Amino acid sequence: MDTELLRTFLEVRNTRHFGRAAANLFITQAAVSARIRQLEDALGAPLFIRHRNNIQLSSEGERLVPHAESVLQALDRARREMQSADQVAGRVYLGVRTGIWSAALQQRLHTLQRQEPELALRVESREPGELIRKLLDRSLDVAIAYEPPGIAELESTAIGRLTLRLYSSRPGESAEQALCGNYVFLDWGGGFTRFHSKRFGERRVPRLHTNLNDLASDYLAEFGGACFLPASLEQPLAALGLAPVEEAPAFTRQLNLVYHSSSAQRPLLERVARHFDGVEV
Repeated sequence: MDTELLRTFLEVRNTRHFGRAAANLFITQAAVSARIRQLEDALGAPLFIRHRNNIQLSSEGERLVPHAESVLQALDRARREMQSADQVAGRVYLGVRTGIWSAALQQRLHTLQRQEPELALRVESREPGELIRKLLDRSLDVAIAYEPPGIAELESTAIGRLTLRLYSSRPGESAEQALCGNYVFLDWGGGFTRFHSKRFGERRVPRLHTNLNDLASDYLAEFGGACFLPASLEQPLAALGLAPVEEAPAFTRQLNLVYHSSSAQRPLLERVARHFDGVEV
């Protein structure tokens, strides 16, 4: 299949307009329409629901989106690797679960880059489900995640752990006081939610519930309060006036490096894993 058909499909999906898609692709609107018809004929299904001033994806179009993105990403990656094969000793695409990048991981990455100066790295943050999908379609080489995915095609190596502690801007208060005060629930995933419910039960609704680390930090800096945050950040948190609530239990979770079991870069990925071994986030 001509990849330009997929590229045109995604552009129409993004712009919701044949004319704007044509302008972005530097082709005519008639050419865009012809490409979409050709793709629909090849797949035997309508990809868009067309109204006069409104273009929406059909259910078949929705299902095509991740496949089209994967094909184009794989092609783009292959092109870059072929072009740079004589310039670098290796190229690694590293994905990290949203919210867990820290100074500790940054230091390990710097060490890796110093000791592997010819290694080209690309690092991106993704939600857990997307990390797994990208590992399976080979658009990521390796990912740092909380739990082994339990998928036959993927292997994982334990590299360290994440420890969360309850921090508060009000010194000397108890865990009960912290949770019933100006409390921010920062969502660290299902394991943390179960831990939180088991240890603390149902308290009143938190003032802020989010999975965005920066939003939680900004809120605490502006209004004060309490939140479970990485223990590795104790010094910068102290600078924000946040101290650990000593009596509150900590939440600890294993960190894993996950990669495809049939990866052609396995020796290189194992070297990368050694640089992150023992990391405390």
